[in-house]
Amino acid sequence: MFERLKPEDYPAIKKFFDKHHYPLCEYSPATIVVWNRCLYEVAWKVDGDLLLVAETDLEPPAARRLLMPVPCPFRDVPPAELADIARRNRHSRYYYVPQDYYERHKTELERLFAVEEQQGYKDYLYRTRDMAELAGHKYSKKRNLIAQFNKQTAACRKVKVEPLTPANNGACLNLLDRWARDPEAGARLDMLNCERKAIVNGLNHFSLLEMRGVLVRIDGEISGFAFGSRLADGVFVLNFEKALDDVKGLYQFLDNELAKHLPPSYSFINKESDLGKPGLARAKESYYPAFTIKSYMLTLKD
Repeated sequence: MFERLKPEDYPAIKKFFDKHHYPLCEYSPATIVVWNRCLYEVAWKVDGDLLLVAETDLEPPAARRLLMPVPCPFRDVPPAELADIARRNRHSRYYYVPQDYYERHKTELERLFAVEEQQGYKDYLYRTRDMAELAGHKYSKKRNLIAQFNKQTAACRKVKVEPLTPANNGACLNLLDRWARDPEAGARLDMLNCERKAIVNGLNHFSLLEMRGVLVRIDGEISGFAFGSRLADGVFVLNFEKALDDVKGLYQFLDNELAKHLPPSYSFINKESDLGKPGLARAKESYYPAFTIKSYMLTLKD
């Protein structure tokens, strides 16, 4: 029987993700925990050597789906087993099926499932070294924006970068509160209110979820933060990044500092998807991803 996921379940589900091979951001166990009860409710169960994770939308019509099963120890789950798992658990659909899995099993998957690319759920992955060094001509605009940030803060403003910890994460919530009071916030507040729930979940359980990040203070006041979690061996997923819009170059400075502060074991940063938003897609492309990974949806055929 599926159980509702609670933050305290993190240690129990984490072991299934230690050596998994799913590169999409949805397969970070911390990501699964922090977004629970924001847009959808998450439930989980252990079925033999498999962890099964299910999502149900909070808003009607409350659509349901499974994530890819996560075996421990990890193994490739063949399409026929996927179909059997779905039927046994009274689900008809899988979300977040990685591109490489689909390409390896294309013929068999299309025999058993209707397959559809999930538009807006293509993940962008970057080399951490590229993000930290910003070397070469292609990053000249990023270096220029950071230089502008440094110039406007050098004369009379003090900038301090700190590792984000439970001791100082309350400053991040203060920044979100400032945005909520902004009379120009307008339409972004609906998304911010939803995302805020996930950010609060992450900050409240920062140590339990083994998250890490940085924050930037300007003249002692929080101006931006970025934090995330382990996705897989060598891959860090950047779950949240927020900065004041009126400080030019702050986002680029924050990106650069996060990459510099990550342990050397993280060779890649997954900056999640663009949600089908053209402006967000342009921003992600401007950092020249090392590669992108598409996500697919599977629906059982009758």
